[in-house]
This record gives sequence, structure tokens and C-alpha cells, in this order.
Amino acid sequence: MDVEHYDQQSRTVKKPLYTYYAQKIKDQTRMIEGKCLDVGACGGYLGLELAKMTNLHVTFFDLNAEALEKAALHLVEDGLEERGATLVGDVHAIPLEDETMDLIISRGSMPFWEDPALALQEIYRILKKGGTTFVGGGKGTPEIKAQIIENMLAEGQEVDLEAMDKMHGDGMKRDYDALLKSKGIENFVIHRAQDGIWIQMWK
Repeated sequence: MDVEHYDQQSRTVKKPLYTYYAQKIKDQTRMIEGKCLDVGACGGYLGLELAKMTNLHVTFFDLNAEALEKAALHLVEDGLEERGATLVGDVHAIPLEDETMDLIISRGSMPFWEDPALALQEIYRILKKGGTTFVGGGKGTPEIKAQIIENMLAEGQEVDLEAMDKMHGDGMKRDYDALLKSKGIENFVIHRAQDGIWIQMWK
């Protein structure tokens, strides 16, 4: 992945996508305080937007240390350095104690998990009692897509509509219901809507 290009796009023309999902997470989970883990955070785009509209302390978690350097930089740029941290690691073996996070979020990383059942089990393991998750993927609503296209055109950028319409390959087509149940996880709901597929687990 070209970290520099992805970062520049996510902080500018594609920023409305992250603002939209942060608001959705806040509305759906009603979690505004406590500890949040942003899984597959890359440069921290989703967690940063959520931190701006809540009092959550967000830990940005990713296997890519270079991407997390961007997240650390953006925490300072956004004046959120006291409410954020970075953590390098693998979602299949999250280096955190059991029941340490109130909210766990992720957008777009699920299709890249080698063993999604194990990754979801790990996420559930570190979830506190009373906590919830909001992990999945999506490209936003038609209105968000139109806004991003408008932003890209205003910047003189080429718009690849086919690429924008694609989800992340076949990764989002997995039977997540069966995967969760295979790990003994029963407290969950899978939201399938125009703006993506999202898994809420709770304890």
C-alpha cells in the first residue's frame, strides 16, 4: 500500500466517508466515553473522527508501523494527543489483556484477515462487559459517494467509478454469522445495509 497517497486521500477528499461512519458508530453504539480500539486503523482516520465527537480514548491498532506513524502525527495535528495512542500488532493475536476495551471499531480491514473467525474471537476476548463492537466495511451512502467525487474533481483528480463501487473483493461476502457461532459467540447482530456490512458484538 502507498501509505503517503492513501493518507493524503483519506485526510482530504475522502474525509466525509470517515465522518459519516464515525457518526453512525456513535449513534448505533451510544458509546461516548471509555477506551476504544480502532482495528486496522492505518492513519487513524475513523478513530480520529470518532474521538472528535466523543470523549473516548482511542488506541489505533495496525500491523503496519509506517501507517501508525501517520496516526500519531494526526493525533497531534488534531489536538488529540492526550486521548490517543498507537499499538502495532496482529488482529489474530491482539497484545492486550482480556476485557480491556469498551468499544472496538474497524472499517475495511476484515477482508484482509487471514482467519476472520480467530480475529473476531480475539476482538470479543478483549471486549469489556457492557462493551460493544462496530466492525465491518462499506463505501458510504450515494450522497457520501457524490461528495467524494465532487471533492476529487475539484482537486483535479481522476475518478475511477468502478473502483469506488467495489467492496473489498470477496472478503465481505463471508458467512460471518457461521464464523461467529463457530467460536461460541452468540451475542451479535450483523447489519447489512446500503452503506455496508457491520458486526455488532456485545457482552
